[in-house]
Amino acid sequence: MKVDRLIRTKLLPFLARTAKSILKNRLLQLMLALFVLGFVAGKQAHTDPTGMPFEELFENLSVLSYRDTPTDTNPHFIVELSARGRVFRQYDVDTRRFLPPESGRSYRRSISGTRYQALTVRGHVDRGFWLEISKPTQSMPTLLPEQFDELYRTSIDFVKPVSAVASVLGTLSGYSVGYRAAVWSRSLSNPAVQKRVLATQGVGRMIAREAWRRVLLEPVIMAHENDPDRFAETRGVQRIYTNFFRLALNDSNSFIPFEAARLDSAGHPREARLMTAFAQAVTRAAQDTCHLNSEDFQAIENWASLLDQRGHWAVGSPGAIPPSGSDRIRYFGTLAYYGIAPSADNETRIWVGPRVLIREGDLEGYVSDDIPQIAVGCPLTWHDWLKHDTTGLSGQEWTAQWMRESRELAQFVDFGRDVLSRLHPQ
Repeated sequence: MKVDRLIRTKLLPFLARTAKSILKNRLLQLMLALFVLGFVAGKQAHTDPTGMPFEELFENLSVLSYRDTPTDTNPHFIVELSARGRVFRQYDVDTRRFLPPESGRSYRRSISGTRYQALTVRGHVDRGFWLEISKPTQSMPTLLPEQFDELYRTSIDFVKPVSAVASVLGTLSGYSVGYRAAVWSRSLSNPAVQKRVLATQGVGRMIAREAWRRVLLEPVIMAHENDPDRFAETRGVQRIYTNFFRLALNDSNSFIPFEAARLDSAGHPREARLMTAFAQAVTRAAQDTCHLNSEDFQAIENWASLLDQRGHWAVGSPGAIPPSGSDRIRYFGTLAYYGIAPSADNETRIWVGPRVLIREGDLEGYVSDDIPQIAVGCPLTWHDWLKHDTTGLSGQEWTAQWMRESRELAQFVDFGRDVLSRLHPQ
């Protein structure tokens, strides 16, 4: 009885006075209002049709390639699955097992490893242009300033005001807390959701394919490059890589087996082997029921490294190019037909087509649409960005949709637009 009387006479009045003082505080009122607004927006947030946060899973995965020993010729590939920047599981593409994340520092992986970080989409530019490389002197090529702005700065800086707004909103934190509370039951940050996702039938095959696409896109990432010669050289290698990928998907004339046999007979078995392995990996990836392994990942690394070193597999290899005459003309004509001829040294105009603006860690750049427009090479989370209509992310008039890290703010914009449309129907 004394406890009940103490609660009625002391505790309840104290709680009432505290609640009144809190409600009189304008800052706390604002925080509470933002929390409620974030909670409502979170409840209205778009969810994956499957009921699982696969989009969040694939969007944040990274890939690690490493060798057990320095003399090991075959690298192993591990897919790291993250939620809010923290790895919660690893997936071994060869053993097809989920493993706990490694604790501490792995010397083996640090020395011999290559990490492919997650790619964050910043937006999409659905138009292309010819980039003019002005050469007032042969030793001092330059890029026209306005075209350099069009290539990088204008399109990337376009989303920075939204980033500032999102940062202010995150600082207030009430909206973010409310939003995360509303989506917690279906968020990948929730350990229970992580278990359900990883227990989904066939999820390992899906993760391996998404990781393979991530490695496939690495050679065509164009960083913020302002040196004309380096830009032209990189674009030339990317063109050969991209068109050879397309050819591997549809080699109706069996050019690749013929070219590999020719290289092998000319005394270049390594080039022939790497070419064949890449083509086979692409063909396997095109079969949606196939489970990819480390050899399919390694085929990309080896082929891309060869092109990066040579610029073209036939350049710098004695006897790889037919001697002067009709055979040489026919050979270069065939390469030109498939779009895989060596780049010219005196290019002054370079076509830059539609592209996806991306961020890889602290690196900002873009990926041309050429490979992502093909289903086998397109990450699942990029599909909406590549739609050329007003319903896709690339066609939204709301700038907030142009930043994946501003998803909470974008949902608020959509929520407010829906409310206005209901209050003022047209």
